[in-house]
Amino acid sequence: MVSTAKPPVSAGIEGRRLSPPVAESEIERFCEPFREAVRALTRSSPAVADLALTFPGLLFALASGYGAAGDRERCLACVKSGGPLRLASEALGLPFWLRRLPPEAFGGPMSGLPDNPEFNRRIVNHVPVEPWKSAGWLDRVLLARELVGEDFALWMAWRSKALPRLRDANRLVLLNAWAWFSTRPDTLGADLLNQPFDVSIGLRKAMDEAEIWKRRIELAVTLGEGIKDTWYGPGSARGYDFVPLSRLEDFVTEGQRMDNCLDQFALQVQMRNIRVFSIRKNGKPVADLEITPHDEDPTMPAIQQLRGPGNRRAASGIWQAAFTWLGMQPARPLPPSRAQSAASRAVAQRIWEPMLAAVTGRPGEQFLRSYLRSGEVLDPEI
Repeated sequence: MVSTAKPPVSAGIEGRRLSPPVAESEIERFCEPFREAVRALTRSSPAVADLALTFPGLLFALASGYGAAGDRERCLACVKSGGPLRLASEALGLPFWLRRLPPEAFGGPMSGLPDNPEFNRRIVNHVPVEPWKSAGWLDRVLLARELVGEDFALWMAWRSKALPRLRDANRLVLLNAWAWFSTRPDTLGADLLNQPFDVSIGLRKAMDEAEIWKRRIELAVTLGEGIKDTWYGPGSARGYDFVPLSRLEDFVTEGQRMDNCLDQFALQVQMRNIRVFSIRKNGKPVADLEITPHDEDPTMPAIQQLRGPGNRRAASGIWQAAFTWLGMQPARPLPPSRAQSAASRAVAQRIWEPMLAAVTGRPGEQFLRSYLRSGEVLDPEI
């Protein structure tokens, strides 16, 4: 016999009833660590339970302990009495634009929430339509606002919808640091930029530029005070001049003039025993020469790479000049590259000190320090 009884319902303390399947399905959209707290709040009042549909962000804020205890009590009283959600949000100090976000957007306790009319007006235009895309979107926006500012947070809100799964914390902090130094032209970090942040730049291009900047930082830290022993000094052969590259500025300038990746050469300098020379004709670079100790005789150099502009093959005349010049050099032991820990750390400190000073004492400090200690870059130990 088929029962015609209606399924049981859950009663709120104010008499209104919600269907458990509907209420539970909405609760399960919240992140698991806070789900039980959300469930407990929805049982306290039908009006509070309705927040799961009408204002998930407010319900999550209450469940995660956002704001002061007195503010939470006033917010709950407003909700339970049927007051406007905007007033309830104001009582808690929660920006009303969060009402546009689904439960999936909230992954942990919130802080540093921007709340001014211009930001509120613009941010709602960039909220992801699909709930699953909002997971991580809010974290990216808040991190950008915390580390850089509201303009960059709005850019992140707009652009990061194209890559909804971008959740690599180190990559995000690097992107934020690149943007931060883009507005600090008086810093060493800004000097290392290939292209600074601009609101017109796309997210993928921005991430590429941040990676280029990171590798320049690695080169600066690796070189420290510069290569002390370039093995051979400046010289000439067959009408070409050979100039050793020893400082960061040498590598960056040469890379720009020759349209190659010398400004990204940190790994080669660090991991291999090499030296790099600019080959010039009438003062103009025409090729770059990378040499290393010969496998069979460590007192003699061997050519590792010889490339023209844009990494194209060098002309035969340049090869002949390179062999002639190398043959003119005295035979001597070619000392290995030496680690410059003190000098390298000093460079790392010069680069990162300004941003660390700017975020010290703020929630964003932990993200930056965590990145610096992750092994992605040399930890300046500040």
